[in-house]
Amino acid sequence: MLLRKTLAPVAALLVLVLAVTAQSPARAETTIICTKPGVPLCMSDTTTFVSADKMAACQFEVKEYVDKTMDYLRCLNEENTSTGQELTRNVERFNCRLSGRNCG
Repeated sequence: MLLRKTLAPVAALLVLVLAVTAQSPARAETTIICTKPGVPLCMSDTTTFVSADKMAACQFEVKEYVDKTMDYLRCLNEENTSTGQELTRNVERFNCRLSGRNCG
């Protein structure tokens, strides 16, 4: 009996971790994938700033890089928010079931 009382919190924590980390098939389909853009190669090219044409082309690449990086940051924010909401739902569901209620 003492062992059961000692292991109960550990078992509850394990179930919580499994519930939070398990992905349902629906969630797997909606996973957000954020792709970090690479820095334009022209920025490291020593000949970029020698020619006005190359500098203009690089400027265009840098503008695209800025736009893609802003999209990436928005994506990360959405993923962070979504993951936090999922965590809250799963912990609330676990706690509800732990209390003996029918929580779905």
